Amino acid sequence: MPKARTNLSVDSLIDLKYITNDSGFTAKYFYSLIKRGEFPIPIKLGRSSRWLLKDYSEWKARHIMRRDARERLR
Repeated sequence: MPKARTNLSVDSLIDLKYITNDSGFTAKYFYSLIKRGEFPIPIKLGRSSRWLLKDYSEWKARHIMRRDARERLR
């Protein structure tokens, strides 16, 4: 299991391994979201792909807010 990174700032670049470990979803799932325009496109650094922690955190927060809104409607 990778070491947890505790010193990240909102402008830190994170890799797909970080995202999949944090979310529990697969890389294939995230690439399908990117293709549909439902997840931020990566920043390409050579052959590597990275995302801003801020973009990922905002995406995750939106999904949590949607879930909470659905729960309130019940």
